[in-house]
Amino acid sequence: MISDEDKDRVRAATDLVQLVQETVELKPRGQEFWGCCPFHGEKTPSFHVIPATQVWHCFGCGEGGDAFTYVMKRENLSFPESIRYLADRAGIEIADDAPRARQGTKRSRIIDVCEEACAFFHTMLMRGKDGRGREYFATRGIGSAVCQRYRLGYAPGRGSLVAHLSAKGFKPREMIDANVAVSRDRGRLSDRFYDRVMFPIFDEQGRCIAFGGRIMGKGEPKYLNTAETPVFHKKRNLYGFNWAKEHIVAADEAIVVEGYTDAIACWEAGIKNVVATLGTALTEHHVKTLTRFAKRIVYLFDGDAAGQKAAERAIQFVETGSVDLRCVILPDDLDPADFLRDRSGEDLRAMLDAAEPLLDFVFRKLEGRSDVTTPAGRARALEDACRLIYPLRTSYMIDTYYMQIADRLGADPDMVREAATRVFRQVAREEETARNRERMRDRAQRDRSAATAPTPATQSAAAPGGGEPWGSEPFDEEPYDYVPMEADGGADAAVSSEPAVAAAPAAPLTELERRSLTGERELLCLLTSYPDSFRPFAERITEIDWIDSRHEAIAWAVLATPEGSSAADVMAAARSVCPEAPQLVSAGTIDATSAHPTETNIEFLLDTLELYTIRRRMWQAQARLRSDRSLTVEERRDMAIRATQDAARVRELERAVEGVADPFRQYDQQGGA
Repeated sequence: MISDEDKDRVRAATDLVQLVQETVELKPRGQEFWGCCPFHGEKTPSFHVIPATQVWHCFGCGEGGDAFTYVMKRENLSFPESIRYLADRAGIEIADDAPRARQGTKRSRIIDVCEEACAFFHTMLMRGKDGRGREYFATRGIGSAVCQRYRLGYAPGRGSLVAHLSAKGFKPREMIDANVAVSRDRGRLSDRFYDRVMFPIFDEQGRCIAFGGRIMGKGEPKYLNTAETPVFHKKRNLYGFNWAKEHIVAADEAIVVEGYTDAIACWEAGIKNVVATLGTALTEHHVKTLTRFAKRIVYLFDGDAAGQKAAERAIQFVETGSVDLRCVILPDDLDPADFLRDRSGEDLRAMLDAAEPLLDFVFRKLEGRSDVTTPAGRARALEDACRLIYPLRTSYMIDTYYMQIADRLGADPDMVREAATRVFRQVAREEETARNRERMRDRAQRDRSAATAPTPATQSAAAPGGGEPWGSEPFDEEPYDYVPMEADGGADAAVSSEPAVAAAPAAPLTELERRSLTGERELLCLLTSYPDSFRPFAERITEIDWIDSRHEAIAWAVLATPEGSSAADVMAAARSVCPEAPQLVSAGTIDATSAHPTETNIEFLLDTLELYTIRRRMWQAQARLRSDRSLTVEERRDMAIRATQDAARVRELERAVEGVADPFRQYDQQGGA
């Protein structure tokens, strides 16, 4: 398990502002930095970073936290992986202190298997006796230096990889989980890849997580990719993103191709901001990943019919965030690698600079596919166009798309709208039929699996030596940094390795409670940034009736720190009582939006929270006076006196806050807590 000392070292070595600025343009506003959120599309900045406390928050999507949570979300990592990511970035060596640290988690062991397999395949390509892999790459214009640069390889098969990994101490279960080996009859393990040139696939940190193997001659499948594993998802991962990321940020543009060799050819031609999809069309996950780093995506399709079909499928993403989705179709049915071999990188760059908006391209192609000068051709083109925009049917821009189609086809907009309604219903029925068919197939598959499932006796007989078969042995029942899902912590408990705490109230909040909750978070944000300024007001803080008990715990933990404590020490105290403190204390805007001095803002917040506390108390007293018939005369008199005093205090507080800008007004306009 990663020690608290190592966590603190990594946290102290990470400048959150610098980390965020790697992919987000931040502008100073007062003592904070603001920018557009990298996790959802927006044009008006609602994402801010507080340097003093090293926390961030987005008022648009509600996400927030510290450097670890930022990296977890940006890089799609677990909590321990985020620590290691930032440790590598800062050059800090993490000492795993658990007795099983050497074995690691299932994810880390899969990566270890892939890294070792990558080294083996590369060695077989560069120095193996079988030279067919070298000959193949030479015919494609890929020399030794390029093979080394991208760690290309060759898989000889015949059990050589399994033997190599076994000698390195990897278990059969680990090889199967990494999908570099398959279990044959009687548990015999075989290489998954053989007689193929190998393209290792890396994650954003440059670690090998999967492979693409291409056959060198005739045969099927032409490409054999790693199946889905705990660390590899073809709908999420992109080939070459580890090399292209910084160039994508610098160019504010991402170019997407459809093959490994296409991406390599682009990089070698000097076009570095290129990634490739992995045997699948562009997905929503791909688009969201790329738009974290650039707002313009150019889909570079092959010039064949399949490339044009891919362009049509990509229409569904034209409204993802604020992405500018464009496309380039290469001439003469060429793929990027062939185009660059015949021409130059400058020629391709010129085509990329002139990339056409995706919708314009697709609608233009409709005109060429059918003869729109005839009624039959126009009707066919109209149906095709309506099918293309079906994924955008709920868009507020749908009428604009109808107009574009009408202009292209020389049709009446009302006719397009009427046709679209009919086509949308038809496509919805087709999708439902396909889903039902898929469910029936899945059910039949489960029935067959249940009928052929081996009994314990047959499993024992099939296992080598009478033990468990390789394919069924348990894997690391408790990995060294395993984080249990606590009953009360839910999904959040799995994110952090620290104890779960009581969550905020689950019951619906009244308007007054909602505003109180907002005020509490504003106070925490200011308190963690200026703890010494709050110390004279500790007695007033005791008068607050807190909506969220976590907020109260954080407040008193901060005030318990010695005077003059650093921001890091203050945040450490807050985290010690509530692991969610970075998320909670970052959701305040008063320091950035108020023109008043900090002391004025503090008094305003305390006055406001006391005002809300008294109003809630008065409301509760009134409700009790109306409904509780067991109250004695004396109790009623005491409550009436207290209500009179509270009403007088409310008037004082209302006068105190009158004329001070309401720091919650903008928050309320965004929808509140």
